[in-house]
Amino acid sequence: MIIKNKSQHAMSLLGLLLFLILAVGSVDDSGESGSSSRVSMPRSSSSSQWFQGGNLHSATVGQWKNASYQNKLATAADWLAATKWKGHLTKPDDFDRLKLRAQMLVNAVDETVAGQKADYLKVAEIAAALINMSSDFNP
Repeated sequence: MIIKNKSQHAMSLLGLLLFLILAVGSVDDSGESGSSSRVSMPRSSSSSQWFQGGNLHSATVGQWKNASYQNKLATAADWLAATKWKGHLTKPDDFDRLKLRAQMLVNAVDETVAGQKADYLKVAEIAAALINMSSDFNP
């Protein structure tokens, strides 16, 4: 029984990895995927507080799916600012570029977890894999 559960878990992880690879490969330089079913998000940084209030750092996939776009965007910005963007936020224009990359990350995570029944997985692990596997999120 334990071996069966381990193999099911391994297959789930392999499936998730495949989805991550597909999601990263389907995001182009503008942050849009080839899918026409995606909802386009606003690209302007009309609010200077767009990057505040994210609290999904330890969220599960289920919590991510039910969160507001603003919360996802602020959390994605935190993840990027703490990793590839660390030390690169020195000018106001940098925050506009960060917002575009954070929008791309939100879209990539949303695409990756869409239809997944593994709502217990930690979304930060998925985001970390996406960030590390793609140069699209670089400053």
